[in-house]
Amino acid sequence: MDELDRRSFLTKAAASGLTLAAGAELAGAADAAVRAACRPGPPIPNSIFHAIRGHVFGRNTPGFRSASHVFNTVFDGVLPKWVARPINTADVRAAVRWAIKHDVPMRPRSGGHSYAGYSVLRDGLVIDLRRLSGISLNRRTGVATIGAGAQLINVYAALANAGATIPAGSCPSVGIAGVTLGGGMGLAGRAFGLTLDNLVGAEIITADGCVRTVSRTSEPGLFWALRGGGGGNFGIVTQFKFKVHPLPRVATWVFMSWPWSQASAALAAWQAWQPRATDRFTSILHFQTSPSGPQVVLTGQYLGPAGDVPGLVRSLRNVPGARLSFGQQGYFAMQMRWAGCSHMSFNACHNVGQYPGGQVQRDTFRAGSDYFNRPVSGAGRATLIRAIETRQRQPGSGAILLDSYGGAINRVHPNATAFVHRNALFCIQYLTYNGGSGWLAQTRGAMRPYASGFCYQNYIDATLRHWQHAYYGSNYGRLLAIRRQIDPHHVFNFPQAIGR
Repeated sequence: MDELDRRSFLTKAAASGLTLAAGAELAGAADAAVRAACRPGPPIPNSIFHAIRGHVFGRNTPGFRSASHVFNTVFDGVLPKWVARPINTADVRAAVRWAIKHDVPMRPRSGGHSYAGYSVLRDGLVIDLRRLSGISLNRRTGVATIGAGAQLINVYAALANAGATIPAGSCPSVGIAGVTLGGGMGLAGRAFGLTLDNLVGAEIITADGCVRTVSRTSEPGLFWALRGGGGGNFGIVTQFKFKVHPLPRVATWVFMSWPWSQASAALAAWQAWQPRATDRFTSILHFQTSPSGPQVVLTGQYLGPAGDVPGLVRSLRNVPGARLSFGQQGYFAMQMRWAGCSHMSFNACHNVGQYPGGQVQRDTFRAGSDYFNRPVSGAGRATLIRAIETRQRQPGSGAILLDSYGGAINRVHPNATAFVHRNALFCIQYLTYNGGSGWLAQTRGAMRPYASGFCYQNYIDATLRHWQHAYYGSNYGRLLAIRRQIDPHHVFNFPQAIGR
């Protein structure tokens, strides 16, 4: 993709309302007053339409169906009674208090990308955080304050404008809340860690109606739980604080491919190479269907000059038929590339109907995951290859993506945060589009003998058995104790909530 011109970027950023101000904070005076103490709020009205200042969509109001929908069209038939869009923390608190008083089940929504559709619920209240999307940076402390409804492409853009970044995923419309609270793996992961590893504070509304500020020194137990176990479990996070990284001075995108006949050899070479690769190199190995037949492809991001790349991937190039391409690029332009927006404007790199000029369409898919703590054997590689060949012969499409772990991710102790998956070699994400749920279940079952028994909670799967262990491992007991303390009546609930 062509380098994004700085003047063009600044113009688009200004037009999009992105803000970067030294020392600025998101919360206004009203939020500060709420945060000061856990005091009773004003009387709670009978109607949600009168409970908050922000807009509320009811079933008989214009725009309700569109407001109800999440990114995955699989869940279009799941309709709440109301979708509330609070304007600030005080408004979110008012919505929570209303739902509790009237015994109405509720779900928070940041970007609406929950793989299991937990960003929506039938016949309850969705608290849509999209208007809590401010982004600011305190240049003195190097801490960014980000509203829970901010989308990743906006976060990357705003921070890049200030010469900074945080590690996160690549899908442009994913919300910062979901990705952070469950982990946050992306193509800067081996260099900078998970998104949650860079979190230094958060503001959360809990079931008692309190607005709590949590960090390592303020309610450290809840802060521990939010880093890996927080998605929908302990309250509604309205604001995050992240320690930022200087924008990489040089970055290089990398693509490799091999003939399908070399798929097993490519996987063997990759899983031997990636644990020893420099932390500045994070990669994803793709096995996927395509109109021309099955493909094996590597995508990678190297935080260094392009001239280093051929030497860094020498062992991968030794697999017969390997093809390598790479190029140096500005860091934000590269995030546009990974978002699939190389040939789009910044405004276009947003969901249709959710942002002025947005062109990104919603999708129809199902997914699951497995962690692998050791290399996959020859039999396991053959199983994976057969799965893609099977999907190739069926309607729709599918992919098996291997996300490289190690580096900064694995230098954190499994119990230091609620995110327990610190010994993984890689994580596999199984994806099927436009059908293929039977294929997904069969493939996961076939790969189970080679996997660790753990799964990524951000690739949450409603069909997964023993998910408590798979997502949280030895950390589940502590998470359960914190949940019982902070939300004893299980106000914040969903089918795979801690304590179910």
